[in-house]
Amino acid sequence: MMNWLRKNMRIVFTITIIGFFAGIFVGFGGYFFSDNKFSNSVANVNGHEVSMRKFNLLYNRAFEDLRKNNTEINDETVKAVRQQTIDELVREEVFYQESQKFGIIVTDKEVAANIQQYQAFQQDGRFNQGVYFQIIAYQLKMTPAEFEESQRRQIAIAKMRNLIAAGVKITEPELQVEYARRNSGNIKGLEKAREKFTQEIMQEKQLAYMNDWYKSINGSLKIKIYSENFR
Repeated sequence: MMNWLRKNMRIVFTITIIGFFAGIFVGFGGYFFSDNKFSNSVANVNGHEVSMRKFNLLYNRAFEDLRKNNTEINDETVKAVRQQTIDELVREEVFYQESQKFGIIVTDKEVAANIQQYQAFQQDGRFNQGVYFQIIAYQLKMTPAEFEESQRRQIAIAKMRNLIAAGVKITEPELQVEYARRNSGNIKGLEKAREKFTQEIMQEKQLAYMNDWYKSINGSLKIKIYSENFR
């Protein structure tokens, strides 16, 4: 069992990292660093505390991955991982709060189905509850409730992103103009490349649209980082 766990550790690590921001740069400005009585919290996002436990779980897991890859760990690495971990947790909290404003609901059935699809939790092609409990307890250092809540939040964020992206459309004139711009004014090859090119432009437009949306909510965010926890 433990050999199997070690073999799948990297897979499990990747599914617990916030997985819905690939390719998107989101920097939330206006972090306010402050001492605070909340010793069990690492940050506060719009009045909601982000627990130190969540920070430690993600932070320690990141270093486990670095050590397994024989990455040199120095002061700069520590600072970089610490900042990245804080940024990831703040992003998750911001986007999850926004998903709630959209009225997005994630059912227990959806969470269960999402967890059961991961190969890391399967044996012989089927979800194995014993394997699941072993991994989250011994490798991820989480309780089932913590892991399932993390999955619920990620699903909600994914739904929100899909909802926003669904509003992005590409017109035929827009497609022709963009193809011509990238091909020295020539659109003769558009029909042959239409499907692939349309998908490429759609992804770019969705990314730009969501980045603009993220920037639009930035000004209303109230983010406080409890700096005394990192001294």
